[in-house]
Amino acid sequence: MINAVILAGSGEIEKIPGKSLAKINGKPMLSYVVDAARKTDMIGSIYVVGNDDIRGFCLENDLEFAEGGTDILDNLIKGIQRFKNDRRIIILTGDIPYITPEAIIDFIIRSEEIDADFCYPIVEKKTCEEKFPGTRRTYVTLKDGAFTGGNVFYLNPGIIERCMPVIRHVVQNRKNPAKIATILGPGLILAFLFKTLTIEMVEKKASRMLNITAKAIISPYAEIGNDVDKPEDLEMANQILM
Repeated sequence: MINAVILAGSGEIEKIPGKSLAKINGKPMLSYVVDAARKTDMIGSIYVVGNDDIRGFCLENDLEFAEGGTDILDNLIKGIQRFKNDRRIIILTGDIPYITPEAIIDFIIRSEEIDADFCYPIVEKKTCEEKFPGTRRTYVTLKDGAFTGGNVFYLNPGIIERCMPVIRHVVQNRKNPAKIATILGPGLILAFLFKTLTIEMVEKKASRMLNITAKAIISPYAEIGNDVDKPEDLEMANQILM
């Protein structure tokens, strides 16, 4: 069993303060994430970090809750502290209502097989477009293909303090691949520009910089990388999640 943190942040969608509570066919978006996690039978405790609007939902659904801080990184640190003595934990965001138990199980199994300090799911552009035609995602083109990032993380809680400066840079610029690339150094930036940059090169660079073992997991499940943070995303979710 692995414990989980769900980051139910304070972003708004259609004037709802905690967007994780936005209704999709009458059901809070966060419910879809919680239900998928519980149905895996691989996840133990679930700890939700978010604004105070989430508290009532957590009480009703027998979930541990902590009021979040000023940004996603404060919430991340608070969530990780709850399980700081665990060997590994899984982190999910509260805005991925398409997530399925199968997608979570697949990611956990692949991560456990590697046994890295940090595993991050990436999804091929083709996989996303076949599953969710018409959705707009941010893709990074590598030699291995074009990929978008996922919204689930597998990590060793013990690494978080020393990795925080880099994590802060990545999180703050997560939708801007060019800015994220600045931490890679000139060699990797040139490789990126000339489309010779590979997943393995990025993994090795990240591992050296942070003194950890970092791995990307290519997920066959587009659901792991399709979040809902705009009104049009919410409209589409209402159409798909019937």
